Amino acid sequence: MISIKAKIHYQFFIYYLFLSVIPLLALSYYSYYNIKTNAQKELVNTISFDMRQSQSSLDDLYARFQKYMDILSNSTTFYTFVLTALGDIKHGDVQHAKYVGTMSLDPQFKSLFATDDVVAAALVVIDGRVVYSYKSFVSVTNDFKNNPIIASTEASPNMRWFSNQFAPFGAFEGKYSVITKNIYNIMGNNPSESLCQIILLVNQQTMNDLLSNQIRFPDSIVRVLDTDNTVIAGNDHVFPISDHRIASMTQQLPLTQTLDNISYIDNFFVLQNMSNVTNWRIVQLSSSKHVTEASSGIILFSTILVIALLMLMILFSFFISKEILLPIKRLANAMKKVGEMNIKMAVVPNSKNEISQIASGFNQMVERIDNLFRQTIDIERQKRKSEIDMLKYQINPHFLYNTINSIRFSAMKHKDEVTAQMLVTLSRLLRNTLSHPSNVIALREEMQNIQDYIALQQLRYDSQLHVEYQIEEHTSHLLVPHMILQPIVENAIMHGLNHNLNTGAKASIILSSYLKNNTTLVLSVHDNGIGIASSAIDHLLDHPSSMNSESLRIGFVNIHKRIRLQYGEPYGIEIESEAGSYTNVQIILPVLNNMEDADAHFIGEGGASER
Repeated sequence: MISIKAKIHYQFFIYYLFLSVIPLLALSYYSYYNIKTNAQKELVNTISFDMRQSQSSLDDLYARFQKYMDILSNSTTFYTFVLTALGDIKHGDVQHAKYVGTMSLDPQFKSLFATDDVVAAALVVIDGRVVYSYKSFVSVTNDFKNNPIIASTEASPNMRWFSNQFAPFGAFEGKYSVITKNIYNIMGNNPSESLCQIILLVNQQTMNDLLSNQIRFPDSIVRVLDTDNTVIAGNDHVFPISDHRIASMTQQLPLTQTLDNISYIDNFFVLQNMSNVTNWRIVQLSSSKHVTEASSGIILFSTILVIALLMLMILFSFFISKEILLPIKRLANAMKKVGEMNIKMAVVPNSKNEISQIASGFNQMVERIDNLFRQTIDIERQKRKSEIDMLKYQINPHFLYNTINSIRFSAMKHKDEVTAQMLVTLSRLLRNTLSHPSNVIALREEMQNIQDYIALQQLRYDSQLHVEYQIEEHTSHLLVPHMILQPIVENAIMHGLNHNLNTGAKASIILSSYLKNNTTLVLSVHDNGIGIASSAIDHLLDHPSSMNSESLRIGFVNIHKRIRLQYGEPYGIEIESEAGSYTNVQIILPVLNNMEDADAHFIGEGGASER
């Protein structure tokens, strides 16, 4: 029988034999690289020529619009009209300015744009009001003073170009490129004074068609970007590359590419150039398939050869992985999961070698750990339940009910109504506290029990005990441990306020509740009694035997231990006191909205509280 070590050596020897195909792959790659380089060089030259043609067309269009602006701004007729219209607008007569503009400028604009089929509309705007519109009528009631295009134009002495403007000024339908120019009072005494704005509108589709007509490859992406990376124009093809991404990724690329530094974005290679007239960048992304198509023969042969070799190597690798590497990896992952306390892991042996024997032994070990873990959880759950039951149930409720009812009937027989009422209250209190079916109770019900208990104490002390309730309404429905407040209130009355009640001094208790960080419920019992010495507070819950009063010690310890058993260490009792002045006991609990929350926080169910 061959050992595992010998098998591994033999299998990897066969594996290395397959590496002899590497020289063949290298030769195929060299042939492919040469063909691809030649095809790419030809393609780059073709696209560069197309880009220069597109750039020349855009430069001509830009120069034409600049010429229009110069002719109008240097025209005496235009300048005279603007000054006259300014006076009309200052006097509120915009309609007259519009009339004068139509009479004065219409012949000049018609003559200027008679042979220009690119300009879709032209406007003259003074103080935000359209005083003349060419081709498309714009009402003088439209106020464009706060329009961002007008505001940006007034702040710049240069011609501005705003592309892809949908329904500009709210007066045109469709998408346009808006070209604007601010006209200054260069013939007057204040050359820095802004007189008006000339606005030309070009249908955006016209700009895009200008580029599309120059594209040799219809599936290419062409974009013209200004110095702010705003798209001036582009073809209509939609590819899974956004204009924003094109602008951001091409901003750092060189403006002229060669075969040595050509750039790629996804499945496209990128060429770009900058206009010396407009400082705009023209970017073209062409699919790399145009390169591979030219070398399809060698690519096909190389691909088939590589696929065949790879399939052989994959089959061999699969055999190695299935027999040796994969079982070891599965076993290692299973051991890691068990180390992370996931004891549900099991490794399925898929062979009959030594690795499968190790896997079987591992499965047996995990199964034994799981059984021991379950037994430990059951024992701990029973232990905690017994401890809680011992803390809660210390007397027989049925015996108390019968005894109290007998005393009440005797008091009624002797017409002692006060005693009979006290017994009724006590009976209801005991029935609610000792016979409750669950470990938790709504805070409103717990407060009702406390009110019954306090009513008994107020009868006992002839109403000398004053109690104030500050229970927040949104906490009344939350669940709290049953009978959690009564021992604390009893300690406050019997020990903290005993001296005040016996001497006639003011004796008061404040019961309050509130949420802390929306995750913690705080119940507070504050009294103005004799307080607790600071030295005793520090050891009250850790070393309760240091307290002089046995009942006070038991009350605090039982509640604190009960909360810790149910919800874990972050919860329990916190005591603040000043000897001779006050005592404030805070009960810190988790926020429980329903029984499911209560079960989830019971640490006996899973070994640790869920927080």
